[in-house]
Amino acid sequence: MSFDKSSDNIAVVIKEFRLRKDAETNIFDWDNEIGVVSVAVDESGLQTGAVLDLNAKPFPMVKQGDRITFDGQGHLLYGPKNPGSFLVYSMLFFECADDTRELGEFIEEIVKSEAVNIGTKAVLAASPAAGAVVSALTSLVSVIAARMKKAENRELYRRNGTLFRDVKPPYDILRSYYSNNEWIDVTTSIVPLEHSNNLGLQPKQIIL
Repeated sequence: MSFDKSSDNIAVVIKEFRLRKDAETNIFDWDNEIGVVSVAVDESGLQTGAVLDLNAKPFPMVKQGDRITFDGQGHLLYGPKNPGSFLVYSMLFFECADDTRELGEFIEEIVKSEAVNIGTKAVLAASPAAGAVVSALTSLVSVIAARMKKAENRELYRRNGTLFRDVKPPYDILRSYYSNNEWIDVTTSIVPLEHSNNLGLQPKQIIL
């Protein structure tokens, strides 16, 4: 495969996840409403200011043991874009207490309001190195988790990643990673992808 790390696009995707244990707090409800939230920051976006990519999608009617799979490349956490020298991303899984149809708007409101309060916007606007972005994104994700918990949503799993251009293979392309805890197991992949098919929910670029 020919891949030009300086110009070709990549995507970070969830290939599948499984609810290992029932997370619904209502003993009379066997269906879980699983919300998947992802936040990503790359070097290319920071060249124009404090920019991040956000995706928040609900998966209703998930029962214990259900495995959620995706056709095509998978559920997009990031891209397809060329990140520049690095990409930092984080994903969170929640059991959502209420109707999740407005999950994306709720998360976007949290990000826009709290990014200023905790200094994330200032850090990202300074076009920092990857280490500072990791710290800023970790703080922001912790605030998202806390706000979700305050709204009586149960955090199930959190996973982070940092990809670099100048390694072999660049951005760890064509690699997949599996991880789990007592609630969730998930497989993510980094794939070269020129264009999305636009069939699933796409990451939204947020300018802080």
